[in-house]
Amino acid sequence: MTQKEFTERTGITPTPEQFDYIHAVYMNTSMDKDQFCEEFKKYGESEILRDVHVRAVNYELQCKQKQEVIENIADYLITKACDYDSEELYFKAVSLIGHRNVVLRKMELGLPFNTEDHTYIANNLK
Repeated sequence: MTQKEFTERTGITPTPEQFDYIHAVYMNTSMDKDQFCEEFKKYGESEILRDVHVRAVNYELQCKQKQEVIENIADYLITKACDYDSEELYFKAVSLIGHRNVVLRKMELGLPFNTEDHTYIANNLK
């Protein structure tokens, strides 16, 4: 939803900063534009809504940070699995990020494929 659409539906003209908040809240709902605008007119200034929004943003940030850690650990496991020809480390990486992502990471890192990778690629390129 654009700021213009929001203003037309609510009669509220937010500042660009206020609309950033409004848009972020809207994008995290399953409501259509009209329903959201109706509800926002009633409850948009609610402290509860603002608090829930802050918590949701913080939660998303924490999830993103944890995902980055997981990806770094997986890269380490993938690299060490290749260095030491270790199936155990390889399958730990697969359990963390999935076989598809392990194959993609190996491609990006320029690492050689093992038998499991070749089988996975053959079965999924048909």
